[in-house]
Amino acid sequence: MEKGLTTTEKTELTLNPNDVVENATTQAKLLMDIVEKTHCFQEISGKKYLQVEAWETIGAFNRTHAETESITPILKEDKTIGYQAHVQLWKDGAVVGGAVMPCYFTENCCKGKEGDAKHKASMSGAQTFATSKAYRMNYSYVAILAGYQPLPAEEITEDMKQTVDKSQHWCKEHATAFFMRGKMKSYAHPIKDANGNDTGEWCHERKEQSAKPALAKEPEPEPAPVKELEPEVETTPPPAIETGNPSDVLDESPVTKEDIARLEKMMAETSVSASQLGAYMNKDKGWGIQALSSLKKAQYNELMAAFEKGKQ
Repeated sequence: MEKGLTTTEKTELTLNPNDVVENATTQAKLLMDIVEKTHCFQEISGKKYLQVEAWETIGAFNRTHAETESITPILKEDKTIGYQAHVQLWKDGAVVGGAVMPCYFTENCCKGKEGDAKHKASMSGAQTFATSKAYRMNYSYVAILAGYQPLPAEEITEDMKQTVDKSQHWCKEHATAFFMRGKMKSYAHPIKDANGNDTGEWCHERKEQSAKPALAKEPEPEPAPVKELEPEVETTPPPAIETGNPSDVLDESPVTKEDIARLEKMMAETSVSASQLGAYMNKDKGWGIQALSSLKKAQYNELMAAFEKGKQ
């Protein structure tokens, strides 16, 4: 690879510290806007780690781009176990930075792949890792001013991910956290491919009832009316009901439908309402009758005798 210049030449005017901070702060503000809109970061325990696209954005702010110098296999006992990439940063025809990073077949981007696909994934991953590393070594201060961690997202280890609070808003299928910000109406996260690149699809959190509501105390059942009670409009007291033959009290057999029909007819003839009869049976007599069908034969006979006497 030939370039007009192969070494860094200091052709720019030296900036004083205030100018450096002002320039970096401007970049940081622009970076935050882009990163939050595109979500090109990973969040672990509330800390955000920039992905390679974000680091390339910082490079673009500084007229810097990355080029792969070389990719070499990593051998162990004459067997390839991954690849190593050497990436250089170029600005105005000169090399201004670089990094060397490996990508082993055990990395996430290689899992599930076999043969040539696994080798391609490893070579691609190594270039991605080295690119992020190179930019990080030159421009980490911009990321820090923007509120991000200086460690590239590609260098996050499984041990670091295990510190994530998975008790809520955690996607088990993709092993990443859901988030909700801006105009989002629900928690979700972008779905990435094996190389960590966005697929354009999103995974949305399914709402599950976290806790069952406390069971309300069952209300006390209201006493069932003897019959559909009518509003009490009478102002005169009901006819006197007197006790019948005491020998009838011994009859504990239930009343029949015919008995109930005769009793209702007697109520109509004597103008005794259902509410009046209910008050007499339950308040005066203390029988606790909820329906006419609950009457015993002796109670029925007593009522009929009282009605007959009241008619006289």
